[in-house]
Amino acid sequence: MAESIHKLPEDGFRINHYPMAVRGFFRKYRTLTQWLLIAIFIFLPWIKIKGIPAILIDLPDRRFTFFGLSFWGHDTPLIFFILAGFSLGLLFVTSVWGRVWCGWACPQTVIIDGVFRQIETLIEGNHIARKKFQAAPFDKEKIIKKAIKWFLFFFISTLVSHTFYAYFTGAGRLVSMAISSPSENLTTFLIVNTTTLIILFNFGWFKERLCTVICPYGRLQSVLMDEDSLVVAYDERRGEPRKGRKRSSGKTGDCINCYKCVVVCPTGIDIRHGIQMECIACTSCIDACDGIMRITKKPKGLIRYESENGLKGKKTIFWKMKTYIYFGLTLLSFIGIFLYVLNRSELDITVLRAHENPYQVLETSKEITLIANHFTLNLKNQSSQVMEVDIIRKEEMENSEIEIIAPTLPEIIPPGEAIKNHIFIKFSKSILGKKGRGEFKLQIMAKSKNVTKKYVKEINLVGPI
Repeated sequence: MAESIHKLPEDGFRINHYPMAVRGFFRKYRTLTQWLLIAIFIFLPWIKIKGIPAILIDLPDRRFTFFGLSFWGHDTPLIFFILAGFSLGLLFVTSVWGRVWCGWACPQTVIIDGVFRQIETLIEGNHIARKKFQAAPFDKEKIIKKAIKWFLFFFISTLVSHTFYAYFTGAGRLVSMAISSPSENLTTFLIVNTTTLIILFNFGWFKERLCTVICPYGRLQSVLMDEDSLVVAYDERRGEPRKGRKRSSGKTGDCINCYKCVVVCPTGIDIRHGIQMECIACTSCIDACDGIMRITKKPKGLIRYESENGLKGKKTIFWKMKTYIYFGLTLLSFIGIFLYVLNRSELDITVLRAHENPYQVLETSKEITLIANHFTLNLKNQSSQVMEVDIIRKEEMENSEIEIIAPTLPEIIPPGEAIKNHIFIKFSKSILGKKGRGEFKLQIMAKSKNVTKKYVKEINLVGPI
């Protein structure tokens, strides 16, 4: 019979699968990882740094806040580096450790396995009880249990959708919208409730079918992985022939054909058939098999993290040209993020010469010639605080024969806003060099919440030769 995706049979009907709960080394650390990720997801929108959420994706205002740093729509290089870094990082991780992301950190796996399946087990019982319960006719008990289960599913879906939306509005603002009338925030109300229904359908009913039928990541494994990539694999040389199978000799492998590795698999595959697209590397089969090996007093690791070459007794080479390329590009992307953030100023300053004559001679005498240069000063507040900006005019320049005229400064700049000012610099020709040029350091003070920063911008003054 031709093989097909377990959750998508040839007749098109849905196959219900009830994975058995498992205990073991990997299950313990996967549970800790899941609860840690869920806690971070829920509580992160409530954490504030400098009075604003730690992470805020404000699309209408094109403002993105990340742990106290504010970025704006014009910070497209940063977006490129972030997307490139995480995409290339996923390629690197997959090429070395296979689908470890799917089994340990993917939101689909974390929420289904860590929350929804636990609720299902609490109400309906273990995998055998759930299977019998699903096949039983509807009666009072079944209706009550189903109602309680789906009510809890709906509650968790609502919590997930509201938490997700809090990353785009801020937790405080979302709470104020939630307790107000839906008509006051109708668009938000519709978006959040539609998201809730999608999450309820996905996590409550569709489940791992998203991984096996829709998600393209599993189909990319053949491109990203090779014989040296670590995968969850069955050691056929050690396990075969299995107990109960026809054989020419009396010797059998370590596999006793208990099918525990199959009944614990959330996608319902048999790992003994080899590496398969539906495997999400959740390690449940490893813990189940290790438990059986412990009972039968045989060495653990019949199913384990291993490469194809390792299963064949060959040396596994993780670091090769492809791996170095993935790692190098990932590292360059994160270096780009670091350098961009490091060199980014809270006050973006651009000084341009005005579109007219490069200079004007104001006054000429035997002793002195006064010249004026006209500039446009563009200031953009890239911080998350209101900023008061001014130019240092006289205190440090009394003996420099330079006067700055800026009639519109000081000026208040809200976060993310930009202003344009015209400034005139009047100076004596004596400060210019032989070629009619001279360098000048324009000093700008920016004050926000009792914190004052000084910025220096070098500009060229010009005059007649």
